Amino acid sequence: MIYLKQLKEWNKTTNLTSIVKDEEVVIKHFIDSIAAIKAENFIDGSLIFDIGSGAGFPGIPIKILRPDLRLVLVEPSKKKSSFLRYIIGLLKLRDVDIFEGSLEQFADSFINHEQANYIVARGIKFEFIIDLSRAILTSNGRILLFLSTSIDRSRIDSRTIVENEYSFDLPIGYGTRVVTSLSLSS
Repeated sequence: MIYLKQLKEWNKTTNLTSIVKDEEVVIKHFIDSIAAIKAENFIDGSLIFDIGSGAGFPGIPIKILRPDLRLVLVEPSKKKSSFLRYIIGLLKLRDVDIFEGSLEQFADSFINHEQANYIVARGIKFEFIIDLSRAILTSNGRILLFLSTSIDRSRIDSRTIVENEYSFDLPIGYGTRVVTSLSLSS
């Protein structure tokens, strides 16, 4: 697996992930990421924004399985963005762009950009994602959050609707994960 090999190689000099054992990387990054395919029925040709993409999770594994989807990886770290450019080229992925900057900078520079059908995020506080998603998500778009437990509904406002929660166990006892699909009302 080219992606795994390059992730390990780059991780020696660039802090892409604290997870380093092959088994753990495959389970906690790759398998966790592709759960989105089971959690959400992505519309063909949809545009996905992967917020805080890091080493490309969950966006790149989703793109590998669904090459028809268009992807924008939003990543503030220059080193991680360099890895993303490298791996996208190596894997010959098409219709993938990288925005090197924070979500706030991305939202601020958004004037001429097409709105996303989906926003995916792992490891970022969901309240932060929800607030900034209103301007960059289509009116019928979805936010997919990768969490370790079900979302605490008392922490979301009345304009945020939990559409679906897909719960699954990671292999070999690595825990339970939940992919939560949210929509935003006006």
